[in-house]
Amino acid sequence: MLERPPMKGTAMTQRVVHQPRVAWDVARTVVDVADTSDDLSTWLTARLDHLLGPSYGRDFTTTRIRLRRGEPPSIRQVEIGLWRARLEDVLRANPDLAENLTILRLDLAQRLRS
Repeated sequence: MLERPPMKGTAMTQRVVHQPRVAWDVARTVVDVADTSDDLSTWLTARLDHLLGPSYGRDFTTTRIRLRRGEPPSIRQVEIGLWRARLEDVLRANPDLAENLTILRLDLAQRLRS
């Protein structure tokens, strides 16, 4: 069997991004932050506005209000589902946002631990 020599000048550095997983992970983290301090929530609202547009910052505020009311008991799961669906739609329309959303999630996770 003949082996093909490696092609010069090409790199196999392309990564495959699983958009539903990115959306799920970011959604869970966004809802985690919605249950935290006003400082981190204010910071996240500004980041969502910057990355995705002002409607996302407003939706985050709505999520915070719903979580504080605590009704129904499954509200946390409902909010995660809403965010996951919305973020999947965003990623389908603009796949390049996956990296920025992943960086945002990692940053938020670090801030939550601090």
